[in-house]
Amino acid sequence: MRAVNLIPQDARRGGRGSGARAAGSVYVLLGALAIAVALVTVYVLTTNRISSQKAQVASLQAEATQAQAQAAGLQPYVEFAQLAQARSQTIRAIASSRFDWHAALADLARVVPANTSLQSLVGTVVPGAAVNGAGGGATSGASLRGDINAPAFQLSGCSDSQDDVARLISRLRLIDGVTRVSLEDSQVSGSSQSGASVSSSGAGGCPAGSPSFDLVVFFQPLANAGADGVTSLGAEPVSTSTSTGAPQ
Repeated sequence: MRAVNLIPQDARRGGRGSGARAAGSVYVLLGALAIAVALVTVYVLTTNRISSQKAQVASLQAEATQAQAQAAGLQPYVEFAQLAQARSQTIRAIASSRFDWHAALADLARVVPANTSLQSLVGTVVPGAAVNGAGGGATSGASLRGDINAPAFQLSGCSDSQDDVARLISRLRLIDGVTRVSLEDSQVSGSSQSGASVSSSGAGGCPAGSPSFDLVVFFQPLANAGADGVTSLGAEPVSTSTSTGAPQ
């Protein structure tokens, strides 16, 4: 016996169509849910990342504030170190630019012959430098002193003969740092000698017949020496002129 479908033909077609529509709606709903879950996940992750970065920024700002406070507390030490370094450099510069009068005088004492006496010795850093204890009078070699802008000795004294004056000039050139020895004059007192001036009263207080001389001994130029003979670096001027006298 053949089975007979008693459901009307229209009803059978409508049932298949509604089932397909229902299945499609389920798929759409699942897709929307998946998209929503993905968006929520992205939002949560982004929010967590932003929060973490904000926390890092706050931590770094706190560290920077602490470091600035520490630096402000150490600033006086930094300023002191800079001041100490600047003063140390100034002292080294002054020390390197000052003329060593002690060594020059020691060398002078070694080269002056025994038969030569110095009546006047004036040491200046530059021409025209103020000289303490010079007595305000004219100094020997004044006309030659301005030839070179460098430390120099202006010497006047007596010797036994003109040959001894020449020997003195030769020996003065042996002093360390001497660049030039200039003779201004050499006069013989109380006698007439060829090429020598004659003075009946004795030139410069020298014994009769003994030549008196005036000469200038020039040394290497000195760095930072001003026109008045003062070596000045920063705010610490240092006078480097000197005057001394040798026994007759």
